[in-house]
Amino acid sequence: MSNFKTFRFIRFKSKPKKTFFAPEYEYYLFESFIDHIDFKDMAKFILNKEKDILKLPYSRDGYTGLGKKSITTRFNKFNVLKWKNKNIKLLKNTILKFHHYILQHFKQPIPKELYIQCWANIMRKGEQIKPHLHDISPTGYLGGHICVQCDNTSTYYINPINQINDPETHSCENKVGKITLFQSNIPHYTDIHKSNNERITIAFDLQIHKPTKDNYLRLI
Repeated sequence: MSNFKTFRFIRFKSKPKKTFFAPEYEYYLFESFIDHIDFKDMAKFILNKEKDILKLPYSRDGYTGLGKKSITTRFNKFNVLKWKNKNIKLLKNTILKFHHYILQHFKQPIPKELYIQCWANIMRKGEQIKPHLHDISPTGYLGGHICVQCDNTSTYYINPINQINDPETHSCENKVGKITLFQSNIPHYTDIHKSNNERITIAFDLQIHKPTKDNYLRLI
C-alpha cells in the first residue's frame, strides 16, 4: 500500500495584514503518489465503461467547457467507486487513507461520517478543462484528482483570492498515479490535451455532512 513518502502540501497564504480591510487567507493542496494500483488496467476498464456512461442523461459540465459527448458531463449520474474491479477497491481504500493521513498531519480529528462522489474524465486531443471550482457552500470540504493515463499535461490550481490580476497558480504536472486533494473552493483547469492517447483521470468530492443529492457513497 502507498505510504505517502512523497507527500507534500502547497499553500496559498496571505502576508500579515496591516489594515482591517486587507485580505487574510490560507488555502491548501496536497500531493502524493499511488504505487500499488495497475493504472494501465484501470485505464482500459474506464474506456470500456465510456459507452455505457454516455447513455446516462446529460447533467451539466460543471463549467469545465467539455461538451455533451464527454462522460464528465454525467459526473453526478455514476460513482466510480461503486464499480466492481480489484483496482477500484484499492483506490477507494487509498483515498480514505490519504484523507486520514492529511488530517493526522494537521492534528485534526477523523470525522464520524465521510461521503464521496467520484467520477472519471476522458479527454481527447484538442480538449481542455476550463477554470472551475467544486464547492463554495458552507459544507464545502475537499476535492480530489488522480491521474490514470496522461501525456505531457498539467493541472493548474489558482489562489481563490488572486485569480484576476496576475493570478497566482500552482502548476501540478500530471503523472500516472499522482493523487491530489485540495480545498473544494480552489479553482483549477488543465492544459489543452495534445496527445493522440486519451488523458484519463478520476476526480472526486468529499463531504463530511450527508449530501441531499447526487450520487454519493459513504466511506465512513
